Amino acid sequence: MNGSNEIVKKVSAYVATLIREKLPPWAVYHTIEHTQEVADAAVEIAQGNKLSKSEQEVVTLAAWFHDVGYIESSDGHEEKSAAMATEFLQGQGYPQDRIDLVAGCIRATRMPQDPQNLLEEIVCDADMVHLGKKKFFERSALLRFEWEVRRGKPFSDLEWLNLNIDFASKNNFHTQFARQEYSSRRNRNLLQLQDNLREFTARADAGNGKAKLRRDKEAAKAEKERRPERGIETMFRTVPKNHLDLSSMADQKANIMISTNAIIISIVFGLLVSKLDTHPHLVVPTIILLAVCLTAMVFAILATRPNVTSGTFTREDIEQKRANLLFFGNFHNSTLEDFEWGMKEMMNDKEYLYGAMVRDLYFLGRVLGKKYKLLRICYTVFMYGLILAVIAFGIALWNVPPPA
Repeated sequence: MNGSNEIVKKVSAYVATLIREKLPPWAVYHTIEHTQEVADAAVEIAQGNKLSKSEQEVVTLAAWFHDVGYIESSDGHEEKSAAMATEFLQGQGYPQDRIDLVAGCIRATRMPQDPQNLLEEIVCDADMVHLGKKKFFERSALLRFEWEVRRGKPFSDLEWLNLNIDFASKNNFHTQFARQEYSSRRNRNLLQLQDNLREFTARADAGNGKAKLRRDKEAAKAEKERRPERGIETMFRTVPKNHLDLSSMADQKANIMISTNAIIISIVFGLLVSKLDTHPHLVVPTIILLAVCLTAMVFAILATRPNVTSGTFTREDIEQKRANLLFFGNFHNSTLEDFEWGMKEMMNDKEYLYGAMVRDLYFLGRVLGKKYKLLRICYTVFMYGLILAVIAFGIALWNVPPPA
């Protein structure tokens, strides 16, 4: 099957949009990339098993839909995925007997897998295809992160190794084609896992026995709990930068409006105001133009006007986690000693530190929202006011009586 028929195109586009827009942020393994990989594998295995075109279509649709339930919940996601697939395909007028086959294939991926026919076996094999790929360990690291976030605590390296070995050894491929294509790499991956486990155990036993291993595990676990996750660090590095870039853009737009209106006002005063006594019909248009430019300038200046706070905090503010020392306006009038003490308190308290960073993002957004609101008013006043002024000048010049 070449995947070119209309229903597969519609489903792939629908699922891709659904996953990209609604997938929870913790789902770093069950992403559109995983879904695409499973769909490609389903097509390959179906062709290898010489399925008919209609059967290939069924397993392809099931592969695309098999993980969409994650947008609602990881628990029982197979049933949710089957329900969402049924609803969409019925809306497309897809035959009900084939919809039932698609839903059955999706439900078959529930662990432990128990496929009842060849179509379900193919989808189950496609879902497990990462076991027989070179990038197994890369995919495993993503799955580890996802499971850690979902259960609320990290795995130790030993726990994760044992889980992977147990999973890989108990889950082989169902179809003969998949075993021929992927079992060799699956077996090599399993051997590598066992080698990693032996190396880990040897390093642990090289210390002071089980007591030292236990202390090392506890220390590693505590260190990992204290260490910010890489994804969180990336977010707190990227989002403020984006906010500041947008703020800089807002300031540039405001400066353009200030300069433009200042030039217009200068021209008006230089060329028109001095001649109003001889051209009284231009008084009203000139006043309108000056009022528009002045109003636009006021809003542009308000958008760029800084707002500096008192710049002090108390030790009680730090102890009660009220002060945010990540913003200069909260400490610029404080002593260096108090600032150093407050920063150390924040750095020693992960919850306080992250809370301060979250509040900093929030207030950056508030300031940015205010800037753009004022800029929108400024540009709106300038646009419509300029149109009104031009119309007023046109009317004034039109109604000028001809010279005698």
